[in-house]
Amino acid sequence: MKKVLSLLLACCCSTAFAQSELDKYITGPNTFTVVGNASNSLSAPHDLDFVPGRPGEWWVLNKESGGGSVVIFFDAGKPTQFSQFRRDSHNDHFMANAVAISMGDNGTFCSAQEIKNTASAASTFMGPALWSSDTSIFARSNQNNWVNGQPLGSHLDMIHQSPFGMGVAHDNNNVYWYFDGYNGNICKYDFEMPHPTGGDDHSDGQIFRYTGVTVARKPNVPSHLALDKQNSWLYIVDGGSGKILRLKTTSGTIGGNLTVPSTANEPLGAYKSVINATTETMVASGLTSPCGIDYRSGRIVVSDNADGKLYIYDVTTTPATLKGSINTGAAGVMGVRIDDNNKIWFVNKTTKELVRVDNPNVLGIKETTTGKVVFAAYPNPVQSALSITISNTSKEQFFISMADVTGRVLYQGTTNTETHTIDVSNFAKGIYLLAVSGANGAAVQKITIQ
Repeated sequence: MKKVLSLLLACCCSTAFAQSELDKYITGPNTFTVVGNASNSLSAPHDLDFVPGRPGEWWVLNKESGGGSVVIFFDAGKPTQFSQFRRDSHNDHFMANAVAISMGDNGTFCSAQEIKNTASAASTFMGPALWSSDTSIFARSNQNNWVNGQPLGSHLDMIHQSPFGMGVAHDNNNVYWYFDGYNGNICKYDFEMPHPTGGDDHSDGQIFRYTGVTVARKPNVPSHLALDKQNSWLYIVDGGSGKILRLKTTSGTIGGNLTVPSTANEPLGAYKSVINATTETMVASGLTSPCGIDYRSGRIVVSDNADGKLYIYDVTTTPATLKGSINTGAAGVMGVRIDDNNKIWFVNKTTKELVRVDNPNVLGIKETTTGKVVFAAYPNPVQSALSITISNTSKEQFFISMADVTGRVLYQGTTNTETHTIDVSNFAKGIYLLAVSGANGAAVQKITIQ
């Protein structure tokens, strides 16, 4: 069964398939579906991301005066959609002037804060913050008005040394890439083991500053990041120069220790320079005010805050080749994201909207059926009993399995009926792969156990 899973996952990640699909947006026909607006408490949306393993759950980040907030959309874009506004009680430090977020695949996310400090004028005590994407924790745990001796809201961790954060991208575990607009570098932050929710011990955190990678901040326009994890390229919006760069994340040599300045004093597990990293300029001209960026199998989509267009580039060439653009119709576009079905989503600060770009000719990469197997699994996320309904009027024998993301098979069974139930109450929380195979093919689906 592991071989079937591997084959299906490989098909899902086909480079040639994804490349051609995104190019279809260039010629249309495109429609723009407004998923959320000011009526959903979108006040100044700057970035967005979806939660891995929780289909239809989108988090939109508002940059507020001195703080930041999140609007969570459940079943986004569907008739069953609903939203929740969340603002952590300690957002004025841990999410101060937040402009970017990135969801990890381990239940955490990181926010970038475009601010020098929240203390004295001389302080440079600011950097990325780590949060839980668990909706029972974020902006729900430890909510108090900075009560002395009480936990500091729902944040999981925070490491400083990078004022004016402009962009962030998840790497693995609790490791995130960060755009330091104050020092003009790209940094890799490893939060290691987060402290208890609302705690304040950040001393195990590690920072690796790529001192040879120079970037420039454009105030009030985020410089988002996107990581191609398969090929180890970090795509960088260099907003101050109007360029798109990329950094080979496996390159470079760890250099000497860096000194924590007195204006940002904190204990750290490590603070080191990285030198001689490989960088390339992918787009040197043609963009007025680049802001958002996302990567998908040989393509990047870049939003231009000034003209409201989404530019699609082929990054299998160096420099990148412009394939074309999508005119969204309004300036002010900020973050942009491609979902698992190749649909492009973006937020616009000016119109205060969350928008999805639809094109009937674009096929999704999450449609993993390789034959005639059609099934549905629910509820998803699930806590105890997972129900499976299979289109099986001919009473065919089907093989069913569930494996974790490492490929370890935890359940196997067979059925010749149209319904089947798996007890997952003893499974650890996380993401699993449910596979159903028969004589005519197989299909796989991600399942989240909470």
